[in-house]
Amino acid sequence: MVHSATDILIIGGGIIGLLTAKFLSEEGHKVTLLERKQPAQESSWAGGGILSPLYPWRYPDSVNQLAQWGHQYYPTLANSLRQQTHIDPEYYQTGLLIAAPDEIDQAQTWAEKFGHSIGILDE
Repeated sequence: MVHSATDILIIGGGIIGLLTAKFLSEEGHKVTLLERKQPAQESSWAGGGILSPLYPWRYPDSVNQLAQWGHQYYPTLANSLRQQTHIDPEYYQTGLLIAAPDEIDQAQTWAEKFGHSIGILDE
């Protein structure tokens, strides 16, 4: 049996592990990825590609900044993955519906701070 050397071992085949392996491999590293079950089928699958936290105004700015970066980067990544694999990652840009009338002021402050539009639906 011939073994090839591995530069990097990644444990976990969720979206982060898979993308880390992809990018490191593209940089010329020999990567081995270990996953105990089916790749991208546990928490990555359950998360459904959601980039924003629910009630984002309840989170620190650092979390919102990371989510904002994801919103900017993800469309390009999804398109690249579709072209490379011929698998549709089913990226859809949608909004967020929040049923928390007592948090409208916090939501509006958050939206202004991070450059998002917000609308209030009539009952």
